[in-house]
Formats: sequence, C-alpha cells, structure tokens
Amino acid sequence: MEDTDVVELWSPIFITEDSIDATTCTLEKYVWTRLMNSREDSRRLFAKIEFEEKTLYIAVGSYIESMPMESEHSHVRLIIPRWALDVLSATGMGELGVVTWLTEEAFPSATRIVLRPHDSAFYHADAKEELEFALTRIGVLQKGQTILVSIQSLGDYPISFDVVDLEPANVVLADGEEVVMEFETALDHVPEPIARPGTPIPDSTFASMIPEANPTIITGGRRLGGVNRVTADGRPWNPYRDM
Repeated sequence: MEDTDVVELWSPIFITEDSIDATTCTLEKYVWTRLMNSREDSRRLFAKIEFEEKTLYIAVGSYIESMPMESEHSHVRLIIPRWALDVLSATGMGELGVVTWLTEEAFPSATRIVLRPHDSAFYHADAKEELEFALTRIGVLQKGQTILVSIQSLGDYPISFDVVDLEPANVVLADGEEVVMEFETALDHVPEPIARPGTPIPDSTFASMIPEANPTIITGGRRLGGVNRVTADGRPWNPYRDM
C-alpha cells in the first residue's frame, strides 16, 4: 500500500528536541499517526523523496508533537537529516518535494553490500557489527548514495560511506539475514611509495685511457734525426756540429 504527499523539506536545525534521529526522517505526530494506522500490518515505513532531479529513499523514524513554527502551512512537513539534504541538494528551508510512502514489501532484501569509507579510521575499530546495526536502522540503501554513520567505538566519530554496489537490485532493504558485506579502500588512503631500483652504471672505455701507475718504459730504438751514424772518433754523428 502506498500514497503520495507534497511535503516541505526541513533541516533538523529547526527542531530543539533531542529525539531527532540522524539516520531517519521525522514527521509531526498527526501525519505519523495517520500513516501508521493505515499500515498496521507493516513493520516499517519508508519515504521515497523526489526533489527536482534527485530521488532519495529514507526510513521514517520517530515523530515530534509539532514543528515550532507558528506560520500556517498546507503541506506535510518532513524533517530529514543533513546527509539526506546533501543527497537531494536541498537547503532544508522548506523546499517542496514529493514523497511516496512505501513499506518494506516494496524492496528486495540485500544479499551483498559494498561500501567505501571516506576515512581510514574505520579500519582501526572493531565496528563491523555496529555498522550492520546502523544499516538496519537506515533501512534502505541506494546504489551511488553516501550515508553518514557515527561509530560509537571511535567516540561517536561520524564517517561517511559510499554505497558502491548492491545486490540483487540498486535499491535494497538492508536487513537481510544472509548479507555479504564488503569494503573498498578508504578515500583518504595514501599508498606506500614504491622503492625504485638503483641506477645501473654503464660500462665505459674511459678507464682504459688512464695510464698505469707503473708504466713500462721501452728502451732502445732509433735516434731522432734519421740513420744511426758515427764519426771517425766513434761519437754520434751530428750533421750540424761542423757547420
């Protein structure tokens, strides 16, 4: 069973109540009661929000008595968390969107979920079971969207996760009993530098040009000046001596 309402999209900053959930959307009590009473056989209710060219699926959580705004309004007022406003590119100042109300029967149960954390701090905590619980609270996952989860084991540190892949469909119910959950490398991961091999020294003939430390001296041979000639008294002949 489903029906549709034109809604005003509002940010949680306008609500002072502490019961606002950061993973679900919140309604005023009279709207919440109307929707729940008409779906008594369903366990959960979801909002398919269409705003301009964007679509977001989000679970309906708790309710508030009324919005702290005295101005009259003719549309259902829906409070959605900051991350959901970012997905829709909405300011949360009362923009008009269209919501189709759905129950869990509208979605297949997830069999495989692939997430990519934005912060590698996630890998330093034993937070898988905690994350599974958070995904169950979120209820419906949509391929390509980014969700925000506060990790209690990291002191409620909020970490964003990209929904990289889903099976068996692009929109699934995240509370299946047999779900394979996988994680890709965090966005802030810095790969270790690859060690470069040393630069080889090429062979060179330059070394053969360096004289030896103790060169061999070759004795004998011809005298400068041509033919080895001597005078009558036995001295080497010098053609310029008697000139």
